[in-house]
Amino acid sequence: MPLISKNDEGVKENNGFVRMQIDIIPIGHAEKNKVGSGRSEPNQSPFLPPPVGRISFSINPCKMYKQLVGPALRKTICRYLCGGLCIVVCLALCFFVAPTVIGGLITNMITGA
Repeated sequence: MPLISKNDEGVKENNGFVRMQIDIIPIGHAEKNKVGSGRSEPNQSPFLPPPVGRISFSINPCKMYKQLVGPALRKTICRYLCGGLCIVVCLALCFFVAPTVIGGLITNMITGA
């Protein structure tokens, strides 16, 4: 069954298709072979598997991060974070080591003169 809607200009456009199955059976057969509503028990005729790819909410931020960000983007973000962390560490080392090096140079210039 096609899914059709109208866009902003009023033109009909196709949004995909839905596959449906409708079974018409006698009431006696329906009373003997009960089925649940949706995925509730008894889940048969047809069997409806649980949905795949749904987010499971968690307090663990690492688990939520992995669910919200795909593997390709996760790899890219990790590279940027690691590179940025290396730059910050190098700048911090320069900031804390620079006074000692400059002080040593000044001392050497004073004592060497």
